[in-house]
Amino acid sequence: MRLYANNALFPCITLAIVSPRRYIVIPLILICIAIVIAIALAASRGKLHVPGYLGLAGLTFVVSIILGKLSGSRHIAGSPAGIFLSVVFFLLIATTLGSVIALFVYRRPVNL
Repeated sequence: MRLYANNALFPCITLAIVSPRRYIVIPLILICIAIVIAIALAASRGKLHVPGYLGLAGLTFVVSIILGKLSGSRHIAGSPAGIFLSVVFFLLIATTLGSVIALFVYRRPVNL
């Protein structure tokens, strides 16, 4: 329990690592980072076009906000359905962030 008091710089990270749900949180962090990197790498190779990344960012953002509201409702919060909706929410937000980053690293494919 002393880990909570000693880590004043990153208390949220400490809570994520020490909490009882760390078996959900740590893989979720790694998967979200992998999604962001994969979308950015695909954009740097010119795999999709700019309107596609904009549409993907907008659609995933809207759906994630709806799922976030649902997972926080009174009857669902804390249940297995609420945890599932929260995980999907974070994956969709990672997709949104990856799509926004993709707009900055996008490279137009070269036609040979």
